[in-house]
Amino acid sequence: MKKDIIVVGGGIAGLTAALSLVHNGRDVLLIEKNDSCGGLMNSFERDGFRFEGGARALVNAGLVEPLIKEFALDIDILPNPITLGIEDRLLKIDGEQSLYLYTDVLKGLYPESKDEVDRIIQAIHETIENMKVLYGVDNPLFKKKKKHILTQAPSVVAWMLKFLRTMYRITKMDTPFEDYMDAIAANQSLKDIIGQHFFRKTPVFFAFSYFALYNDYVYPKGGVGALMQKMAEAVGKRRGEIRYNTEIVSIDAHIKVMKDSVGNEYQYKKMIWAGDLKALYTITSDAGMVKQSLGQFRTQKQAVLAQKGAESVFSVFLAADLPPKFFSEKASGHVFYTPDRQGLGTIHTTELRVLLQRWDTVQREELYAWLERFCRYNTFEISIPVLRDPDAAPPGKTGIIISALFDYELTNRIRARGWYEDFKKRLEEMFIMAVSSSIYPGLKEKVLFSFSASPWSIYGRVGSSEGSIVGWSFEGKIPVVTSMFKMASSVKTALPDVYAAGKWVYSPAGGPTAIMTGRIAAKKCN
Repeated sequence: MKKDIIVVGGGIAGLTAALSLVHNGRDVLLIEKNDSCGGLMNSFERDGFRFEGGARALVNAGLVEPLIKEFALDIDILPNPITLGIEDRLLKIDGEQSLYLYTDVLKGLYPESKDEVDRIIQAIHETIENMKVLYGVDNPLFKKKKKHILTQAPSVVAWMLKFLRTMYRITKMDTPFEDYMDAIAANQSLKDIIGQHFFRKTPVFFAFSYFALYNDYVYPKGGVGALMQKMAEAVGKRRGEIRYNTEIVSIDAHIKVMKDSVGNEYQYKKMIWAGDLKALYTITSDAGMVKQSLGQFRTQKQAVLAQKGAESVFSVFLAADLPPKFFSEKASGHVFYTPDRQGLGTIHTTELRVLLQRWDTVQREELYAWLERFCRYNTFEISIPVLRDPDAAPPGKTGIIISALFDYELTNRIRARGWYEDFKKRLEEMFIMAVSSSIYPGLKEKVLFSFSASPWSIYGRVGSSEGSIVGWSFEGKIPVVTSMFKMASSVKTALPDVYAAGKWVYSPAGGPTAIMTGRIAAKKCN
């Protein structure tokens, strides 16, 4: 098969790229290894309950709603209010004024650290001001074109000036979150409560901007996966082709031919790789490359394969014989909740490293004792789809997703010891108990069914290295572009006429980054 442009990977980056290209009349084939598009943005149903298999909601970031408008996607966007909770203190985020209510919550929990709270809140406020151009203004990449380019110029120039100012300020806050917090606060529990649900060594500007980001979440009617489905349908309507259940296993970049797992060959003029970046460099042959390209390819391959992804997540999906009102009386449908103000301390850092170092001598009950403390002091992301979309559960019942960051390597060690299934069941019970004994009392007794997904589940489903949901770990040397000033070059690869898009090609990553890089890669192919 010959195609002008082939996009590999049907997540939101690949769909954005493919849709942008077919919208401009290009001949495009999108190849997806699963039976549906979406990747880490998918929804599924179990016994009438809808769950989100990846992202629990979307950050608009001036991108999602403009994308929907530009491509006339028939989908409604619903509000997605966020609640922050610590023990019995629950705060629904409603605009910037909530930051000062959050101040009162923290001072009530940590009265001995009021000055530290003030310093932290001031830093968060300053970061929010800097990030408003990203989270509060429609990105020109997806603004609907007007009749003449000159009519767009003033708004684009104004946006760019604000954007450049924001990027300059961001570069001044590109230190790890933990290091920055250590410089302005001493209370470890306070620091944990604010940041333990972030990935380790997250840049401080990214972490501190989350309070603004909470107000920018949206939820597509029908679930996050419904938007992915609409995008896939739009590709087909514009005469693009999608091949499902097709896994690319080899690429000859010299002759521009790729092969799938059953031997089919695909020749391309240009290609966008919107899958795992490690996979691209692993399956691509360097035979026939000219000397300069060969050196660049091998250097980049070594850098990419040497690094690992950020922490993954463990998620519990459950159905409860409780009406949505039981939950809405306590919090909104998307909650970041910590059962105990003490925080994790070194449980998920030093203790975890020691546990892995002496793994051969660790007994199962010792592991479970560590997991119990891990759950007691952790921060959980709780998603209740029916509180945003009434069609997400049967009448009078509620589906819930409870998740927390979790280590891929630990999961692999558990699998190797033959403990995996028992571990999953035990951790499911611990997650449910953590919220049943705190924010949702009595939930445990009303569970109709439950099941879980581990970092290994994510790796198996979408092929994301280390089960990562946001790309590269911040703990090592990141092998891709990390400067917003250079985002346009982040999609370039060492391969001729091959571009990359998605969460692996720029850091820090996420849904907005995937959309932006998908769009940029498409522009490179036009």
